[in-house]
Amino acid sequence: MSTADPTARTEGAWAQAAQLSFRFLFLVVFVLAVGWAISNCRQVPPDSRAIVLRFGTVVRQARAGLLLALPQPFERVIILPSADRQIQFQIDAFQGAGAGSEALAVSISANPRDNAGILLTGDMSLVHLSATLFYQITDANAYVLSSEHVAPGLARLFTASAVTVAARRDLDTILVARPERNSASDAFRLGRESLRSDLMNEVNRRLSDLASQGASLGIAVSRVDLLPSIPAEAKAAFDSVLYAMQNAETAIAQARTQAELLTQRSNQGRDRILTDAQALAQERITQARTRTDAISALSANREGLSGEMLERQLYQEQIGKILGAAGRVYSADAEGGARMIVPAGAESAP
Repeated sequence: MSTADPTARTEGAWAQAAQLSFRFLFLVVFVLAVGWAISNCRQVPPDSRAIVLRFGTVVRQARAGLLLALPQPFERVIILPSADRQIQFQIDAFQGAGAGSEALAVSISANPRDNAGILLTGDMSLVHLSATLFYQITDANAYVLSSEHVAPGLARLFTASAVTVAARRDLDTILVARPERNSASDAFRLGRESLRSDLMNEVNRRLSDLASQGASLGIAVSRVDLLPSIPAEAKAAFDSVLYAMQNAETAIAQARTQAELLTQRSNQGRDRILTDAQALAQERITQARTRTDAISALSANREGLSGEMLERQLYQEQIGKILGAAGRVYSADAEGGARMIVPAGAESAP
């Protein structure tokens, strides 16, 4: 009966353990190698696109779908928004010292860097702008190469554009500061409506100038959102003027209302007096015509009674009234005969 050597048995166990360890390490390395080889194989979302860089140089651009690329460091894949997708960019320098994006008034700070959003207008007024830009990537290659400079470059371009546009305008073409001027003309309203488009065009013009000089950022601004306001130091004065103007307009409206009421009452009184006078005049004319109808008929020689008979009838109708109104009546014969004087109102003798 033979017995095995304990040393040989121990060496065999260690050899098997080392062999299993190496096999496991080879498996892990193989899995890592496969994962590294397919690390740049990814799915591009529908609203995005991919830029492939090989050793820092843009080699191709891929649309939405499956993308196959060499692993890093040979190739690097950058996912960018699609060309029609808008990217929001807020100008932090235009928010003011301690003021949010929805602030209505910003105070002037002692630190000049905090006053970047306060601009000087063409009529030597101060206005603050809270701005948010929306841009689109028009040149993906240029955007990737200048990605570190897009944000500061866009902020500087907008600041320069805002200074230029504000210097060409007065305060009323930026915001409603003096209502008494804005109500007189539509030029101020049209100026405020074109402010955003003017700023957008100015920024895009400066971006085009950079592109023509070989320093393109690969973007174009599609929209500008602005919230103009005046500094808090001037807001109280403008509010006082606005309050006084509103009170004055209220007083003017009340005075016009009272004047209109007085005018209506005067017109009504005039119309009433005129109507009464016309009615009274018509009544008197009618009465006069009634009294003179017989005379008018006599003078016009109307058909019917002869003129002598009509005269005698009129005489008989009117003589009694005339004699009754007289104090005394004297009767004399026209041919020179006897005369008889009868006192008025005397009783006749029996």
